[in-house]
Amino acid sequence: MPFCDGKKSIWGVIILLATLSTASAGDAATISWKLPTAYADETPIAPADVQKIAVRVYAGTGRTGPWKWVATSLPGTTSVMVMDPSVGKTLWYALKSTLKGMESEYSDPVRWTNLSIPIFPIMKKMAKKILTVKKMTFLLFLLLLVGLAWRIRYRRKSGTGSGKQ
Repeated sequence: MPFCDGKKSIWGVIILLATLSTASAGDAATISWKLPTAYADETPIAPADVQKIAVRVYAGTGRTGPWKWVATSLPGTTSVMVMDPSVGKTLWYALKSTLKGMESEYSDPVRWTNLSIPIFPIMKKMAKKILTVKKMTFLLFLLLLVGLAWRIRYRRKSGTGSGKQ
């Protein structure tokens, strides 16, 4: 359903700039867009009304959906944070804008593939496999042995412990 303001209808999609960028922790992405300033018939939207446009963000697993609502922006804002897809997975995002109780059609969808490498889970798995109790005991024994050898060598070079004064 396009917006309606009398006979006018807003162009059916918001210009989605699709600036998907990962946030600091890699758990969220920012979706940004440019708010429309004219209806589909090119009649300008009043600046005060542009600041009243709210945007609903939808995510889906394919270019054509099925769409699931994930976030709604505050009126007049041009971005919103959404959860990243799982590592190696792709989600498609589409928007609908709302003004004066009427809703636009879906925007052209954009995709976001999470290519981040999960360092910590990999390191945790490696540590569990590499650092067993037997291996830790053996490493501790080697460390003590090296320390003892160093101590003996240090005493010989310094002359202590050999009876010399």
